[in-house]
Amino acid sequence: MRPERRQKRYQTSQREAVFLFAAIVSVTAVTPSGTLAQQSLQGLESANQFQQAMAAVDAIKRRKKLQCVLSISNGTLCGCLTQNLPVDTYLRSYAAIASQEGEYTQLSAATKRIVDRCVSDNR
Repeated sequence: MRPERRQKRYQTSQREAVFLFAAIVSVTAVTPSGTLAQQSLQGLESANQFQQAMAAVDAIKRRKKLQCVLSISNGTLCGCLTQNLPVDTYLRSYAAIASQEGEYTQLSAATKRIVDRCVSDNR
């Protein structure tokens, strides 16, 4: 590369760096650092709350699966039910659900479809 081109490229790079620095300084001057820190802290808190909520959902699903397995001794069916049924669906009798009797008749149509699919997949 010729010396003239090298010097021109260097000057262009310098201008771009000065422009970038000026942009960063102006953004920093406009936004108070306390606000950024507070927003970052709120973001971390909401992420932490989300992680805690997801851990609670996972714990509920594990507990439901354990109750189901203890009731009907079919880990595959229980896994399907706990994975696919809404977390807020509480079943009193997994045996009645598995045999599609009793409590099964009182389930919503959407919940019955999930149960039917799980039962048919595990026959």
